[in-house]
Amino acid sequence: MKQEETVYQYIEKAILENRMPPGTRLREVHLADIFGVKRGLIRKVLSRLTSAKLVDHIPNVGAQVACPSLKDGQDLFATRQILEQAVVRQLCDSLTPSQIGSLRDFVVREQEAYQGGDTQKGVGLSARFHRQLAELTGNRVLLEFLQDILNRTPLVMMSLSQPDSTRACINHDHRNILDALEAGDCLKAVDIMQQHLQQLEGMFSVHKTEPTIDLEKIFQDT
Repeated sequence: MKQEETVYQYIEKAILENRMPPGTRLREVHLADIFGVKRGLIRKVLSRLTSAKLVDHIPNVGAQVACPSLKDGQDLFATRQILEQAVVRQLCDSLTPSQIGSLRDFVVREQEAYQGGDTQKGVGLSARFHRQLAELTGNRVLLEFLQDILNRTPLVMMSLSQPDSTRACINHDHRNILDALEAGDCLKAVDIMQQHLQQLEGMFSVHKTEPTIDLEKIFQDT
């Protein structure tokens, strides 16, 4: 099981970091050779990734990195709106100065990553900011639902957005949300979160390409 989990994490990370973009073919034999494992283990990993909505199984084609539809993306962001507005409402008047300070330090690192051209790191930090807000509510059920959606968001953005849209969070929405929360202005914080997510969803643009990816190069350090 440990070997299966290791392979799962490698492939999941490569997908979420856009090193294997939507549509990348995932052939069992090739992956088994790369990781030095049996095909049965790869089959189990791909099945788990399918359950996580990160991989699609296409009849007569096989497994490939999932290509979310426009409807999938719209549904995902509609759900994010409900959950993340709930997160902001729960955090109003409850964050301590220490928690606010920690979140501000986090946003600074996020912005530095984007401004330094490290988009991959910036995207990861952006997702972690939203996750961190949910963690601070102390609501485990809410966090569990949001965690699943946040894990699927990068793939949706990669599949449906223009290449430069991953820099969307370089604006100051995250900082402004914190300002509103610190001031106790719940309505403003909720409004900024709503507009922030609408802006991300507004970047959807359906465009399909057939990626050519060297899987051996991606996993050469495994």
